[in-house]
Amino acid sequence: MSRIQVRHVIEHSGLYFVRPADPPSRPDEALLFVGDDADGTKLEVVGVELADGRLRVVHAMPMREGYEPLYKEAQKWRQ
Repeated sequence: MSRIQVRHVIEHSGLYFVRPADPPSRPDEALLFVGDDADGTKLEVVGVELADGRLRVVHAMPMREGYEPLYKEAQKWRQ
């Protein structure tokens, strides 16, 4: 996934989901974004928030079927 695709999903997802740290001993929870890139391809993007507030993307790929319910939930909030 390109940075442009990932940024588009993050900026237009409308809603993100917080995933607890896994394993629990890890300090950071992850933020999950599911949405479409500018061409309409469904993507899943996971990032962690850094101490200075920036988001570090740690995972991005075409969206898997298991995320479809979250995709539909976030769709209501998309820009």
